[in-house]
Amino acid sequence: MRILESERIILKPVEPEDLNYLMEQRWDADLTDYIIHNPISSYNQQQWYEKICRNADVALSIFYKEKPNEKPVLLGAVGLYDINQRHQRATWKTLRIPKKYQGLGLAYEASIMLIDYGFKTLNLNKITNDVFPDNEGIIALLKKMGFKEEGRLKQHYFHQGKFKDVVVYSLLREEYYVWQSAQQK
Repeated sequence: MRILESERIILKPVEPEDLNYLMEQRWDADLTDYIIHNPISSYNQQQWYEKICRNADVALSIFYKEKPNEKPVLLGAVGLYDINQRHQRATWKTLRIPKKYQGLGLAYEASIMLIDYGFKTLNLNKITNDVFPDNEGIIALLKKMGFKEEGRLKQHYFHQGKFKDVVVYSLLREEYYVWQSAQQK
């Protein structure tokens, strides 16, 4: 996996020095209501890292270049998981950005870079995302990028002591190219 870079964002493969910060995010009260996975231990975080190193998942750390000549700030992670080359599909997951950096368009920019990489470099035909129905921020982001709702999976995850539904969104490569050309006009 190569590094993806724009004026403000760097996406690069998750490295061992990123793990503690990414694990702390999983414990952040502002984020845990909306992330499907529970907070984990450092041992489990290490196991996750070893797994992504072994398989085809694309797990990327998001760095923000606040000022041109300063060291970029690690914001979070984003990735394409469950990549199936035969069926040319993957699941987009783990977009986590601290509240301090929300509302700056960074999640949108990082997501577009990842989705573009998925369609153009990995030759995916379909990217999906499942999200809790009350996660209005991610749902708005998905719709802004052209994702369409496919359906609802009832009581699909056990989260914070109760079963919760998820809404499945998807974007096809052909839809992405139409969306992308409309954005350039």
